[in-house]
Amino acid sequence: MLWEELSWTQHEEMVKKGATVVMPFAAIEQHGPHNPVVVDTCLVTNVCRKAAEGLDNVLVTPTMWAGLSPHHMEFAGTLTFSLETYTAVIQDLVHSVAGHGYEKVFLVNGHGGNVAALQAAALQLKHELGIEIWMITYFKLGNEIAGELRKSEIGGMAHSGEYETAMMLHLRPDLVNMDATQKNIWPRAHPLQVQDMHHGGLLNVPADFTRDTKPTGVSGDPTVATAENGAQFFEATSARLRELIQTLAAK
Repeated sequence: MLWEELSWTQHEEMVKKGATVVMPFAAIEQHGPHNPVVVDTCLVTNVCRKAAEGLDNVLVTPTMWAGLSPHHMEFAGTLTFSLETYTAVIQDLVHSVAGHGYEKVFLVNGHGGNVAALQAAALQLKHELGIEIWMITYFKLGNEIAGELRKSEIGGMAHSGEYETAMMLHLRPDLVNMDATQKNIWPRAHPLQVQDMHHGGLLNVPADFTRDTKPTGVSGDPTVATAENGAQFFEATSARLRELIQTLAAK
């Protein structure tokens, strides 16, 4: 069920039933010349709704579409909060949910730049509110299926690369211009850095997307993306998130 489609009296009933609230967080930022700026918002919204489909005691809030994207501001169309504002937004939204009596909250992230802020906010909110609060970045749930189906080399499933482009071809092919795709595998200084969405990440090395380092705004290989693989990425990722939602709901 969608949060915004219920009346206040229906929300009171859902609170009494101990409903779980899924809260998607995303971004509006450049995704190269071939993808729209809504990629992160589109993907995490659809994954969350698919994962919660048919679950009677689960609500999905509207997606918080703005996030932390200062590293993409050199490219037009990107919108971003400051860290301070974004952290306050996360806290205020969860306080609103918990203020009505909901005690199980699942923060589902769709943008790499949001991870640290969401994790820090979740820890503080847990101590402040005493609620059960979980957080995950949805595309990490696609690690296994990406490993099975990927056509690109390691590094090819980074920002607006094969994984995201394939899922957009499945969900919103009308917004994708495959004629504008270009391969741009960005070399990393150390193998423990994030190599792409499904590899690495132990070493945090913040980096900007600039016209010099990534002239198209892409880090990866979208040229090999297909709608067929995108459908399998989407279904597998949504199914794994569904399992997690059900686990939280059963607590």
